[in-house]
Amino acid sequence: MTTSETGRILASSHKCPAYKAGFTLLEIILVIALIALASSVLIANFTTFLKFEDRLNPEEVLYAAIRSARFHAACERELTSLSYEKESGSLVINTGDSFPLNNNFSSEERGEIRFYLVPSAQGMERFSDPEDTKFEVREIFFAPDRSSNPFVAVIDNGQGIIIHLTFDPFSNLARQPE
Repeated sequence: MTTSETGRILASSHKCPAYKAGFTLLEIILVIALIALASSVLIANFTTFLKFEDRLNPEEVLYAAIRSARFHAACERELTSLSYEKESGSLVINTGDSFPLNNNFSSEERGEIRFYLVPSAQGMERFSDPEDTKFEVREIFFAPDRSSNPFVAVIDNGQGIIIHLTFDPFSNLARQPE
């Protein structure tokens, strides 16, 4: 035992038999509560991630597949094709890359994507309507210079919503309807 400047008697911590190292019950409960909270957040996020496939936007998937096909054609300096496979419900590049669509495009559902070639337009003139040309193709081809024939992708989600996207020869972006 030692005496402090104020005259109080201080017990030395290493000599006191009542002092023990460890955690209090409150600290243990607090740590368990924090672990339970973190686990519930992780489980909630994981289940949301598992359901993400149901919310995939077919337009965004199509844009990604076109970008990938154009990029592969330019990098490998070879003709590359993009097609829609009804059996797998996905867009497929001839390299083997696959871009799965949401559940509306599975083999049991009615969703599908069709491609139509359209005649070239001059300048920024409007492309002709694919329904007028009726020149449907199974695959769209991209040349090593990243170009393609002008085409229209018709996305039918199987629930009555049909979207027409017109792509010009050198862009990954769809032209806006007029």
